[in-house]
Amino acid sequence: MTVFYADYDLDRQDSVPFDNGFLKPGELVKNPNPEMPLIDSIYTRRTSRAYADKMVSRELFQWIVSVAMNAPTACNEQQWKIVHIENRDTINDLYERGSAAFLKNVKQCFLICYNSRNDNPYWYDYIQSASAFAAFFQVVAHTVGIGSCWVGHLPNRSELKRIFKIHRHYEPVCLISYGYYRGKAKTLPRKHDASSIIMEEKFDSNDLVFASHRKRRVRLVLRYLYYKVPPVLRKKLRRYSIKFEKKFYYEKFD
Repeated sequence: MTVFYADYDLDRQDSVPFDNGFLKPGELVKNPNPEMPLIDSIYTRRTSRAYADKMVSRELFQWIVSVAMNAPTACNEQQWKIVHIENRDTINDLYERGSAAFLKNVKQCFLICYNSRNDNPYWYDYIQSASAFAAFFQVVAHTVGIGSCWVGHLPNRSELKRIFKIHRHYEPVCLISYGYYRGKAKTLPRKHDASSIIMEEKFDSNDLVFASHRKRRVRLVLRYLYYKVPPVLRKKLRRYSIKFEKKFYYEKFD
């Protein structure tokens, strides 16, 4: 008999303690559960931007990577490369150059890079392949008490390639910060239900809503200009630029 989890209830799972709207993934630090049901890992994983002081061992990190390497890639090329970063000066440099502000307090992170020289550049195969790895890494890391954050708020890719001496055929796709959970995480409902995003046979634009207070065009222009400023000057502007970083938007819109 096929079992569907449309009515999944966090109160009824026993993989991660849940109380009054808050998950407590920190319990997985003391009691890792890499064999928890996949459905539990997906529903109980939440992005984490603050981590415990204890460092994740290289052995555990490598194990998570080895599992995440089962992620799909275009034509099964499996051409990931990871730049692992723990050096405090390097992380501070990323922050000062205009990366996500919370990185200032991060101890461990890594860049996912992928070979962009493939047979189908028009569909950005390298981005799709690297992104699949990132998603797998986060779900697996969660099961052993490690939180993570998928970071795209970074300096221009050309700048990152110079900093980390990335081979010209490879592109940095995203940065993942990670570390042991230190507390609880609030659950937020999904912005849409599945039936509202599924369209049969053709794209239906009738119910799309684009109203928003993001001021997207202004922000795009300012971002472009900001990252064109030489790094030595941008670092001096860092304390002023923080308030203009990407925001969290909770309204429903397309």
